[in-house]
This record gives sequence, C-alpha cells and structure tokens, in this order.
Amino acid sequence: MKIGELAKHTGVSVDALRFYEEKGLLAPTGRTESGYRMYAPATVAQVKFIKSAQALGFSLQEVLDVMPALTQGRLQLLELRQRMQDKLQSIDDQIEQLQKLRTEVLGTMEMFQCDSSTILSPKDLNKPLE
Repeated sequence: MKIGELAKHTGVSVDALRFYEEKGLLAPTGRTESGYRMYAPATVAQVKFIKSAQALGFSLQEVLDVMPALTQGRLQLLELRQRMQDKLQSIDDQIEQLQKLRTEVLGTMEMFQCDSSTILSPKDLNKPLE
C-alpha cells in the first residue's frame, strides 16, 4: 500500500510516517518506478503499536529500542512487562515531583495574600519568595 493509504488505515499523518521511517521505527520500504513508498499490510500493526506505546507515555526512542525484536517476532512478554513496570515507576516519580511542586506553589501563593488593588514593584521581585 502507498503511504497515503497507510496514513488512512492508521490515523497517522504522512509526515509522521516519513519521520518514523527516517528514525528507524519503520523499515525502509520499497518504491515503485515512479518513486512512491510501498508498505506491507503488516506495517499497519507496527504503526498502531507505535501510537499505542506513545499513548502509554513511551518515547519514540523507547519504542525504537524494542522494535527490532518485535518485527523479528522475538519480543518476549516478560521484557515488555518489565518495560511497562519501569514506565509505571517513572510515572510515579513524576507524580511525586509534581505534588512537591504543587505544595511549593501553594505555599508561595499564600505569601502573596493581598487585596486585588495591590501592585508589585520591581523591588518586590528581588525579595526571596520563601
């Protein structure tokens, strides 16, 4: 199938598909005599895997790391599960950092209790917030 057909089947733009190929996420394809990229039907599943992995928070580099094993049919479920566990830990760490940041912002906001007519001057910006 041509790149436009692949884009329609996957909901991914033609530019994104070209980018995936350039980055090695999709194997280089054959071309017709007129230069059109041609993709095998199995490429639809690969693109859907890429998009699903991104939706779960995996970077394109992380997807690229498993793509050879996946396309060669040797990606072990245990390895995929471990990568997902690592991703969960990363998400938990980010949540913890964001909760700390939220607490700091709330604390700083409380320091600025004032009425709506209060105006800050440049000298106020030099004062420490804590």
